[in-house]
Amino acid sequence: MTSLYMGFPTNCFLDGSNDIGAAVARLSQAFPDVKIKHVIYDANCSLNVLDFCSMVGQKPGPVLLLQPIQGNVLERIRVRLAANVPVEAPTIAGEAALHGAVKDVIRHFDNGEPRIALDIVVALLIMAKLEANHMWAGNAKGYMWAADIPKGRGVDEKYKDRTPHVLNLLLQHDLLVKKPSKGKSKFALNDENRIEIYEILRGRKLPARVEGYLQRHPTLESVRSLDALPDYEDLR
Repeated sequence: MTSLYMGFPTNCFLDGSNDIGAAVARLSQAFPDVKIKHVIYDANCSLNVLDFCSMVGQKPGPVLLLQPIQGNVLERIRVRLAANVPVEAPTIAGEAALHGAVKDVIRHFDNGEPRIALDIVVALLIMAKLEANHMWAGNAKGYMWAADIPKGRGVDEKYKDRTPHVLNLLLQHDLLVKKPSKGKSKFALNDENRIEIYEILRGRKLPARVEGYLQRHPTLESVRSLDALPDYEDLR
């Protein structure tokens, strides 16, 4: 039996129907093979992160945290859980949408693909594209125009809206270097942190100082999006 862990704000549905106990009971009837454990957020749309993650850790299963939830709370939960189980945070209009969200998160769990925050995927793809094109700071020709980064060949155009934000975060945390040119910006990997950058690319995991900020965007992406990344067995 799959365990599903849910978080509800006091006013959980946009349509105003907020009988959480009744909603959970009906979910249990609709999904008889799923054991539902739920918590209700406090007045600040928060919950005890350690207690919640400990509960999930006892019998791992998918996590569904209904909006609104504090961004830093969602970040901390994803940092602890998202590498192992799906952690999704949808906005739900009513019970029909809730049933759809439950089906989706269980399917993702059953498919064995925890999904990770979209910005983490974008960050790793950006770094991999710069590495593949030998874009390292210190080389006069080793910079790529910001506008050219989300143009395919490693970073799909569908990520273009998130690319500027992610570039800025990677820059702030010394993984990238920016070079202004003709009123625009070029980016390259920070050669001073080459060893750390290859560790990130090999492990497909950013350091905690960066990952926390990247966890705040609510949209998730399948880890399958990173399947095209090389193994990076050898430092270059």
